[in-house]
Amino acid sequence: MNIFKNKHVIMAMIMAPILAIASYYLVDLAVKEQPQKAVEGNTYKLIAKSNCRFSSGRCDLENGSFKSTVRIIKDNGQQLLSLTSTHQLQTVSIGFVTSDGSESGPYKMESNDDRGTQWTTQFKVLADASTLLRVALTANDAHYYSETTMGFSDYQTSFSKDFRTQN
Repeated sequence: MNIFKNKHVIMAMIMAPILAIASYYLVDLAVKEQPQKAVEGNTYKLIAKSNCRFSSGRCDLENGSFKSTVRIIKDNGQQLLSLTSTHQLQTVSIGFVTSDGSESGPYKMESNDDRGTQWTTQFKVLADASTLLRVALTANDAHYYSETTMGFSDYQTSFSKDFRTQN
């Protein structure tokens, strides 16, 4: 007796994957946290994305639709830290913790544009994977903060081409 000639087995083999996928999305819809608007005076953590741990040349920090990107620019022996945000920022401060535990900062960053979305500052700390970068932002009187390693500071690829997009 061939099991694949039975109508019930064939129907179960078709319906099982459909029900599994549908239940996955329905459970996610039922239990996920609903996004909320940032409240003035509250503090929110920015999540450091995976490109912050590798030599990607940039570090993306996110919390919902609030996104910021940190880059290290090396120019004539100087190191500049550049921060670009999707939202208008009021203040940006950074600090560093080196591998020996010594802290430096906070340093205030300066806005480069009228909208307050691009900020830069010069720094003299060794930018390597063992150095921690601490970022504190203020937007619409809500405070955002993050801490990540500076492993992203050097852009490296195994190819001879620079794949970064210019923003």
